[in-house]
Amino acid sequence: MRPDVYKVIFSSVFFLLFVFSVLTLLVSQFSNTFSQLFLILTDEGRVYDGLISFFCFCGVLLALGYVVGASYARQDVLVHRLIAMGVCIVLIFVLILRLTMLETLDSPLLGLGHQENLMDLSFWDLVRVNFSSIVISGFFYIFFLFVPLGLWGFGYQLDTKHKLGKYLDMFCPSINVCIIALFASGLQAYYDKGNAWLYLDFFLFCLAFVLLIRVFLLHKEFFGFYEYANMLFLILGVLVCLFCSNILAQAQDYYHMRLAFYVLAFLGWCGEWMYASFRH
Repeated sequence: MRPDVYKVIFSSVFFLLFVFSVLTLLVSQFSNTFSQLFLILTDEGRVYDGLISFFCFCGVLLALGYVVGASYARQDVLVHRLIAMGVCIVLIFVLILRLTMLETLDSPLLGLGHQENLMDLSFWDLVRVNFSSIVISGFFYIFFLFVPLGLWGFGYQLDTKHKLGKYLDMFCPSINVCIIALFASGLQAYYDKGNAWLYLDFFLFCLAFVLLIRVFLLHKEFFGFYEYANMLFLILGVLVCLFCSNILAQAQDYYHMRLAFYVLAFLGWCGEWMYASFRH
């Protein structure tokens, strides 16, 4: 059985970004000459910051293309088109903010490793300082990890005979998207964090990882070649982050890398239900 085109493209982009990110971390960890490479590439206005804007632009084109294509094909997918327009508007808004440099959506950063000014902050002070990144990470933890993995992991079946259950099933992220979202959540320092409360992020990642393993053991039918490959990349990425946690802890803007993978996972989710809509 031939894989879907969107899955091939999505997994290929993830693989390229994965290799680039892992090599950057490893070179910074083991090379004295290029020890600052990761810090430079994750800095404001550098590679990952540009990738976020590029992915947002691709998302705008994807949403507009779907709306135009669905209208041209005269498909009765009003809900899909409304969601696509909503995605388009949100991404245009985010893109304008990023390009005009009025306000960055990812600074200050959740999971910022070693900063003296974070050491003595209370929980609520951390929430205030990192509010935007907490909202972004929380969104992906809830809707791209805990909800879908919890449904599959504990055997809950959506009632597709009812309209709400049908739409929830239709827009539920695939296991492939969940793996990429989990990989993004794992891009953090696993030790030497600047504040004890920041380990809550690591705890949520571990919990989501356990849920993924449970789904893997219970639902082998969800996993094909690309899912197995991305699972392998996820495990390799976790090991690299473990070995390079000191580099991540030193980088003040490493959340740019994490956000780039989050946006990629979001684009993958959009591509899934858009592709399925045209296919059906």
